[in-house]
Amino acid sequence: MAGYKTGSKWNDENELRCLHAFKQLEENQFPRKLLTELSKGVATATGLDVGSVKAKIGNYNSVVGVTGHSNASKNTISIYHKYGQFSAI
Repeated sequence: MAGYKTGSKWNDENELRCLHAFKQLEENQFPRKLLTELSKGVATATGLDVGSVKAKIGNYNSVVGVTGHSNASKNTISIYHKYGQFSAI
């Protein structure tokens, strides 16, 4: 997939990590404390900023229709359409 900025730590693997975190939240009915915990885990594993990870997970909320419109990237939308039917397990 294309579309990631040169020098950015965002890539398909990190998008999938955030999708996995979103699926865990979805399956547990979106507890706030879990969002912070999962975001910190993804940030630690990837070197991404926690705030950036939280925002990406929020974009999945928007793509699914849980929340209103966001500025989800084409990559986020594509990853969800390819892998969103899978569970977090």
